[in-house]
Amino acid sequence: MLASEDISLLQIAPKSLDAESNVTGLDKIYYAEGRAAQQGRRCIVECTFPSNGSAQLRDVLPQQYSARTSVHGYGGGAFTCQNKSKLIFSDEKTNGVYSLDPRNQQVDCIIPGNERVFYADFNACGDVHKHWILAVCEDHRTETIINSIVAIDTTTKTVHMIVSGADFYTSPQLNAAADGEAMLCWMQWNHPEMPWTGSQLFVASWKSGDSSTLEVPQVGIPRCIAGEPGKESVAQPKWNHANGSLLFCSDRSGYWQLYCLEPGRTTPSQVRLHGLQDGNFAGPEWWLGSSTFALLDRDTIVALWTKNAVQSLVMIDLKSSTYEMPQLPSIDNPVPSIQRVSDKHYVFIGSTKDRPEALYSVTSKPQPELTLLRSSSNLPISPAYFSISVPMSFPRIHGSKTEGLSHAIFLPPLNPDFIGPKGTLPPLVVHMHGGPTIHVGIGLSIAWQYWTTRGYALAAVNYSGSSGYSRAYRSRLDGQWGIADVADAASCVDHLASAGLIDKTRVGVVGGSSGGYACLQALCSYPDKFAGGVSICGISDVKALMQDTHKFESHYADRLLFGVDGRLSDREKESIIYERSPIHNAERIKAATLLLQGLEDKIVPPNQAERMIDAIREHDGDAKVVFFEGEGHGFAKAENQERSIVEQEQWWRKTLVRDKDQQRGASNTE
Repeated sequence: MLASEDISLLQIAPKSLDAESNVTGLDKIYYAEGRAAQQGRRCIVECTFPSNGSAQLRDVLPQQYSARTSVHGYGGGAFTCQNKSKLIFSDEKTNGVYSLDPRNQQVDCIIPGNERVFYADFNACGDVHKHWILAVCEDHRTETIINSIVAIDTTTKTVHMIVSGADFYTSPQLNAAADGEAMLCWMQWNHPEMPWTGSQLFVASWKSGDSSTLEVPQVGIPRCIAGEPGKESVAQPKWNHANGSLLFCSDRSGYWQLYCLEPGRTTPSQVRLHGLQDGNFAGPEWWLGSSTFALLDRDTIVALWTKNAVQSLVMIDLKSSTYEMPQLPSIDNPVPSIQRVSDKHYVFIGSTKDRPEALYSVTSKPQPELTLLRSSSNLPISPAYFSISVPMSFPRIHGSKTEGLSHAIFLPPLNPDFIGPKGTLPPLVVHMHGGPTIHVGIGLSIAWQYWTTRGYALAAVNYSGSSGYSRAYRSRLDGQWGIADVADAASCVDHLASAGLIDKTRVGVVGGSSGGYACLQALCSYPDKFAGGVSICGISDVKALMQDTHKFESHYADRLLFGVDGRLSDREKESIIYERSPIHNAERIKAATLLLQGLEDKIVPPNQAERMIDAIREHDGDAKVVFFEGEGHGFAKAENQERSIVEQEQWWRKTLVRDKDQQRGASNTE
C-alpha cells in the first residue's frame, strides 16, 4: 500500500453569476487537482454532467501552467469562472494572471507575472460587470508587504487598487445590479489578530468603471456589519443574488453560526436553527477560496456543519429557519469546498470513514443520491484492511489546567492477514496536527492506513486550541502553546494505556509544522512518555520563528505564548519564548528524534532543523535530519512523499518495533 494519495482534491470554483449552464447547455463545474506525480502541479479539471450518463472529466489547463498562488503563504483561491466560457487563474511559475478558454485550452495573459506580486481569491462580477474580476493582491516589492483588494479589468488588462489600509483581506465579492450600482463586501483584519480570533466584514457601494473611457470603479464609504478584533471572527460571506441579502458566519455565540444581512437593514440577524447552535458552519481560514455552504436557490442552503470535529451535510430552508440532514455519511475535509450545480444538484470534496478524499455529486430525486466523481486514490485496497476512525474524549491528567475533556481520533491496528504476537499490545503513533488552530476529522487517510496495516495504533489528538469544537476550546491554548497541547497528548497516551489498547513503553509522536513543534515539545516535556519522535518542518526556535516567518503568521505566536492581554514585560516575554523553544531544552530529550525538512521552506526555514539537530547531538542524543530539495513547507512531489514515509517507517521500526537488524542498519546522518 502506498502511503499517500495519488492526487489532492482542492478548490471547486463557484459557477459564473450569469449562467445556469454553459454554452453547450450542459451543467459543468471546474475544480483543481494537486498532482504529486507532476511535481505538485495544480491542474484545473472540467466536470460535465450530461442529462443522461456518467459525469465526464477533462483536464483544461495546459501542462505548462499550474493554478496555484502563495498569498498569505498558504495560497488557495487560485482560479474562478469569469463567465460562461472563460476561467481566470494565477500561475504558480510566473505569478501572472491569465484567462483560460476551457473549450480550446487557449490561454491569454491579463496581468504579466512579477516574482514579488501575488494575486488570489478571484471573484467574477457577473454579466453586468463582466469585464471586472475582484482579487486579493499581496505586494512584496517594498520592505512593508502591502495587502489590498484590487479590481482587474480584463478588457484593458489593468489593475486598480480599490480597498487598502488593513493588514489582510479576503473574500471580495460583488452583488451585481443592472443599473451599474452594486454592493461590495469583503473581510479584513489587522495584526496581531488571525482571521479566527478577530476579523471584520465590511460592505460598501460599488460603481463600475467604463473600460471605453478608462474609468475606474468607485467604492463608497465602508461600513462594518460584523466582527470585532479579539472578540468575534467572521467567515464565508456570500451574496444571495436572488434577493440582495448577505449571508456569512460569525462566532459571536461561541460557534460559527449563520447570519443574514437583509437589504435595507443595518444590522444582521442570526439564522436560528434549533439543535445546531453548538456546532460550526465555518472554520479557521488558513487557505483562500474555501466554501462551507452554497445557495441552491433563493431560500435553500446546503452547508457543512461541524460538531466535535465531525462534519455533516445540512439542507437549510432560510424562509422557515428549518433544516434536515440528508441520509449521507459523515465527512471530513480540512479545506471545505461545496458548490452549487443547479437547484437540486451540488458537489463537494470530502472523505468518509471508509473512503479517502474524493469529489462527490449529490442530487435530490427526491431522496439524496451520492455519486463518486473522482477519488484521490485509486489503489485497489479492500475495505477489510481499513481501520475505521473512532472519535474519543478523555480526561486531562497532565498539565496545570486539567478541567474538562480533551479529544482525539483513534485508529486501532488492523490487517486481516496478520495478528500481533500473543500477549503483546501494539505500539502507538501519536499524531499532532499542525496549525495549531485546525483539527483532524474522521475521514479515511491512506497515509494513516499505512501505519495501521503494519501493526501500529494511531491517535490523532485534537488538543486544546483545536478548531472543530467551540471558540472557548480554541482559546484554551492562548498563553499555553507548547504546554496545554502536549499535556493533552500525554493524557491521551495514558488513557489508551489504561484502557489496554496500546503498549505504553512503545509510543512515538509525529507532527508537521506546528505539529512538529508539538512533537519536539512533547519529547522535552515528557521525556519518559515517548520512545521516538518525527518532526516534519517543525518549529524548534520560537524566537527565530517570530523573526523569520511570513507576514500572515508574524504575530500569531503572540497570543499563543502571552495570552489575550499580553500584559507582560519584555523580560517576561523573552523568558517564555526561551523556555518554550525545544532548541533550548534539547538536553531533556531521551527519545530518538528524526527531522524531515524542505530546503525551500519559507514558513519554518531549514536553519531551524539544522540548529535543532546540532543541539540534540551536543547532548549525545540520537538524532537524524533529512533535507528535501525543491520542497517547501511540506512535500508536494511524489518521490519525496514516498521517501518521507520510508524514513519514518525505518525510524518507527528502530524506536517502537525495536528491530535489532534495523537498528544496526540505520544511519544517523544524511
